[in-house]
This record gives sequence, structure tokens and C-alpha cells, in this order.
Amino acid sequence: MDARIWHNYCTAPPPPEPPPLSVKQWNQLSDGERARHIEQLASWLGHLYVQTPELTGITDAMTAMVGTNTQSPPGAKDIGLLTGKNTVGKSTLMKKWAKRNYRDWTRSAELDRRGRPVWYPTLGTEADLNPVVWINLPPGAMIKEVDAEILEFFGLPAEGVRRKLTNSVVRAAEQHRVRVLVVDDTQFLKTNWKGGRDVLDHVKHINTELGEIGASVILIGADLENSDLVTDPQIAGRLKMFRFPRYTIDDLDEQRVWQQILRDIENTLLAHLPAAEPGVLFLKLAGELWHRTQGFLGDLTKLISGATLAATLDGSHTIELRHLNAVALSKRAELEHNAQAQSAPQRRAR
Repeated sequence: MDARIWHNYCTAPPPPEPPPLSVKQWNQLSDGERARHIEQLASWLGHLYVQTPELTGITDAMTAMVGTNTQSPPGAKDIGLLTGKNTVGKSTLMKKWAKRNYRDWTRSAELDRRGRPVWYPTLGTEADLNPVVWINLPPGAMIKEVDAEILEFFGLPAEGVRRKLTNSVVRAAEQHRVRVLVVDDTQFLKTNWKGGRDVLDHVKHINTELGEIGASVILIGADLENSDLVTDPQIAGRLKMFRFPRYTIDDLDEQRVWQQILRDIENTLLAHLPAAEPGVLFLKLAGELWHRTQGFLGDLTKLISGATLAATLDGSHTIELRHLNAVALSKRAELEHNAQAQSAPQRRAR
């Protein structure tokens, strides 16, 4: 990720929703027209997203933390952390949040000839305005890799002595008016070795240095609840940790919440499933959708998107169990689904 890619992501319009077609209109399309419609539908479904009160609560809390950090005196700030299982939607949620803030914080900025926001630190000096920095850590990331990812975001060289790299990171953050540094794949931080303490200390140091200019650090990573990062006393003292929700169906209230999520998705998609009856998702297939996804939203949107495409391609124009069965989810999701299916007969036998 670099500033150009991030800016383009934040400013690009979402794929347009294709016009809904009746079964009769679909049948009248030529093969080429059907192919183009499927391509448009797939692009639009690739951005299918459901916002729940729990997700809103997480992003509202992140917004409040960033606001408090900005207004507090210079120094170490609170750190946001979002964790959860792999591939459940953590990064998607935070990218939407970060994108919205980037657009808000650059809305009134001047644009350069590339169409990117700039500001003027001194008279006659122009600098890119990058209020949000997003980096993805590589596996086995240590101090130098963290600094290198940040510097490469700004298009700056990442070679040299470690201390100088860190100083360059801080200067670049100030030069480009960074408000938030988002670090994705934080589980890749290498803390389980003899130099692991130095890596944790570097996270604290970056937080303190960015805090001197009122900027915040937000970390995203898989299964971090008991990691060295969370159990470090100094980091834990400033950590605001959130877990990406998993929706269960153990009682009636939880089942209603799950069905409301499915109803919201169904309301978005029903026009593109012209043979479907209302309730196809939140009534007819609610149980199967939960068992396939174990209540994780990222898996849910992938599953329903794939089934919608399959139902359109085969001309049935309504989602059936066979369409769900034909969609392959992540290995993690399939293992959890299989484990759930195997444990069900044992629970009934008791």
C-alpha cells in the first residue's frame, strides 16, 4: 500500500448497481448481454456489505478515541485494536471507516495536478496531505519492517540505520499531517524471539512519537486477545480492544438479530432475484446460512454473493440450498462448519 493506491481507493466510486431484470427480460438477453450483466452483477456483489449496530459501535468508539487523542496534550495516546478470526471482515470494516475519514479530512484541501490533496507547511512549500496511513505488515515483521512499510507508503527510501528510519517516519508523519496510522495484519509482528521485547517497545515508541503530533495508532489483527502485544503492561494500559462480532443463534433474541441481518441483505438483493419469494434468506435459509458461516459477516456476504451469481447463471433466479452448497468459503469457515455438523449428532444423542 502507498499513498497513491490509498487515495485512489478512498476516492473511487463504488461499482454501480446493475439494473434489475425480470425473468422475462433475462430470457430475452443474448449470450453477450447476459455475460455483461453477470460481470456487472459480480462487480457490484463484490462490495456487498452489511452494517450492524455492533459494527457501528466499534467504528463510533474508534472515532471517539481518535477525537480524544487529537485534543489531548502531546504524548502517548490510547491505541485502538480490532481483533477476531481470520477473514471475517475486520479489514473491510476498518477500511470503510478509514476511507470515510480520509474523505472528510481532505474535503476542503487544495488538489495538485494529480488530483491529490496537498497543504503548505511553509510559504512556497507544498506537501501531500495524508491524514490516514494504512500499512499491511509482512510475516515476521520486526522494527525495520514496520518503519519501512510506513516510509514506503509516503514513497520515501527505507534503507539505512534503524534509528534514522524511525526518525524519518516521525518527520514524514508530521510533514504529511497524519492523524491516524492503521496497521493491518498486526499478528505478523515477530514478538516470540529474543528481540521480541524490542519490537513491543518500538510499537510504544511509535505511539508516543505520533502522539506528540496528535496522531493515533490503530491495530488490526487475527486472534490477538492473548498475544504478547495485548499482555504487555504498558501497551495494555493504553489499549482500547474490540473484537469483531460473531452472531450466535442460541436463543430467540439472538435468532431475531440473525434474521434481521439476513433481512437487510435480502432487501438489498431481492430485486436481482426475480423468482425469489420474500423470506428466502431470513426465513427459509436462515439456519443453513448460519451453519455455513458460523455467524461471521465476512463469510456470510461471500456466501450470499456467490449464491446470487449462481442462481442468476443457471436461470433459477432464486437462492436454493444447492447454490449455497456450491460456494466454497475459506478453509477456516469450512472446518468450523464441518466441526459443527459432526458435533450435532453427538449433542442429540445425549
